[in-house]
Amino acid sequence: MKKDIYPLLQFRHLVSRIDQASLLQKHRRWTGNDDTDHHYHIAIPTDNDPLYLHLFWRRKSAAPAEFIGTYVLNIKGLLSEGYIRKDGVKNVRLRICHSDDDLLYIQTKSGKPSLAIARFPLR
Repeated sequence: MKKDIYPLLQFRHLVSRIDQASLLQKHRRWTGNDDTDHHYHIAIPTDNDPLYLHLFWRRKSAAPAEFIGTYVLNIKGLLSEGYIRKDGVKNVRLRICHSDDDLLYIQTKSGKPSLAIARFPLR
């Protein structure tokens, strides 16, 4: 059985996973939590493009945060392809959700286009 590596190569123009050692830019650290509706979202200034993100996730509020990966996100590209949405004049809303298929997605809301970025729990 072929193991998928997320994000898939055809989406590398929108989001790519990088080695932490290669992180030279200012980055954000996010910790998602399945106890809070299985998603994490926040407004991001549009001038934070690209966005460098250290992503962690918890199964429950009391569980330890597990490191998912470090990502570079093309904010303008994600916006133009409908994976994130405008939030006011100078911001976008970036939402990462944990779905029942054990994948973490960038998605504006349920039922909208989604871009898988990682598997959780990690295997």
